[in-house]
Amino acid sequence: MKVIMGADPLGYDLKEAVKAHLVKQGIEVEDITSTNDVDYFSVGEALGKRIATGEFTRGFIFCGTGMGVNIVVNKYQGVYSALCESIETARLSRVINNANVLAMGGIVMTPYMANQMADVFLNTPFSEGFSEADPKFLKDAYKDVQTTEAKITAFNTKH
Repeated sequence: MKVIMGADPLGYDLKEAVKAHLVKQGIEVEDITSTNDVDYFSVGEALGKRIATGEFTRGFIFCGTGMGVNIVVNKYQGVYSALCESIETARLSRVINNANVLAMGGIVMTPYMANQMADVFLNTPFSEGFSEADPKFLKDAYKDVQTTEAKITAFNTKH
């Protein structure tokens, strides 16, 4: 498996911890953080483009709270980033929403928790393991989200 990740200065240390954890498991990581002084919106843009083009199917993005990078990366069609602060929300982001990017905050998350979240994010399949919804419903809902996303993109192009 190969994933992409990037961080701004406030997310840099947490990114490094998660990167080391994943590499230790044999996961190939492309780190787009060339320096420790890149702005959160630049990281979000760079990572969003690489996921949106299909070059990568999963990614991790970090800033101080995770909110800024999450907002920016989600502007790209086909990018479904989830800002999570627990193992369960990281799991559910995959099961319910088929998220392909996990956003985390370096000033709110411990490396231990972030590593656990990264593991569950990478190992949880979409639409399986959620007793509150039928897998078919979740898959149909995902298609509806994609349709809505295309409408929003068309609207934004015109305005």
